[in-house]
Amino acid sequence: MPKRTKKEALDRLASLPRPPRLPIGVPIPPVLRPALLLPTILDRAGRAGARILIAADPLNRLDDGGMTQEIINNPSIVMDDIGNVVELVQEGVGLLSPAPPKPRKVTKKMKMQRKIQSKAFSNANAKGRKKNGEFKKGFDQRRIALMAQKECTKERQRLGLCEKPKRGTRKGQVRKTARRAFER
Repeated sequence: MPKRTKKEALDRLASLPRPPRLPIGVPIPPVLRPALLLPTILDRAGRAGARILIAADPLNRLDDGGMTQEIINNPSIVMDDIGNVVELVQEGVGLLSPAPPKPRKVTKKMKMQRKIQSKAFSNANAKGRKKNGEFKKGFDQRRIALMAQKECTKERQRLGLCEKPKRGTRKGQVRKTARRAFER
């Protein structure tokens, strides 16, 4: 069964029967007026909602006059997996979407850090894995990553890329000099 067009759907909506109107000139008590007007109000709201749904067509149930088929079969239009038009190719130029951001420039320091980290992870994996690639007893990925990060930090400190952290007193710890002064 072919899909209906939006115009056919709107025509069909207009052809649906309407609720009966209240007779003019007949006295209706004020208490009953809202109850008698309710079907008309609901009908108008339902038709408005139906018109919005026909126009939006969220489930793609209506035919758009062959426009979708034309877009799909047109080689100058590139679409992604979802169906969004990504690129319009005309003489090699003409993107509909903005260009993706340029990748960050890899600095000398970043290259050095990556090399240090790569070597640290390969060393840690060599220490914590068997020949067949399984973990040795007592090792897991967490422990290997911690070993690698520690080795990476030591190497960066050795090369002067970062400073050694200043070790002060920890929470609840008293300095030795303070302890000695208190004992005297």
